[in-house]
Amino acid sequence: APAWPQPHSVSGVDADDVLNIRADIDHTRDVGSSEIIGAIPHDATDVEVTGISVDLEGTRWREVEYHGTAGWVNERYLRPTSVLLQPPQALHCAGTEPFWDITIDETDSTFISPDLDTPIRLDYLHFAPGIGRTDLWAHYLSSVDGTYSPTVIVRYTEACSDGMSDLTYDYEALLLGLGASGAPTYGCCSIKR
Repeated sequence: APAWPQPHSVSGVDADDVLNIRADIDHTRDVGSSEIIGAIPHDATDVEVTGISVDLEGTRWREVEYHGTAGWVNERYLRPTSVLLQPPQALHCAGTEPFWDITIDETDSTFISPDLDTPIRLDYLHFAPGIGRTDLWAHYLSSVDGTYSPTVIVRYTEACSDGMSDLTYDYEALLLGLGASGAPTYGCCSIKR
């Protein structure tokens, strides 16, 4: 089964200092007005990066979760703890034109669309890594009644745009198996929190 991505370490922060976690940078678009909601020690090695980032005034900010606090930190101070890329255990993916939303989790997968009255619960069938690539994998799912059998092909790119915001996502997704035509739809993913 896939594992959580390797955590990130704090790097380049003085021993007598901390890496501040800021709130709402993605909404305020202003670092100076964004409240400091937490701090990460200079030697932390267990910072979880969610896979969402935003560029502000030439600086890339990453959304992170650290010991229950979710917010934004300057990417310059983060380094992957390991060079091995591991696929996330749970993802939240969404696309536009048409709008869709899918949560991929072995224990709680759902599909949401404006065409549906209620979310569709999906069974997680299996995971398949890409052949010869560590940045590519597929998730196979099915609705309980068999009406939907979506496959979500995910690739780690650090460059996915949802086309509606200034956010960048680490994972891009192709969603297959929703319509009779079999046409794929494109979207972006982040780690499910």
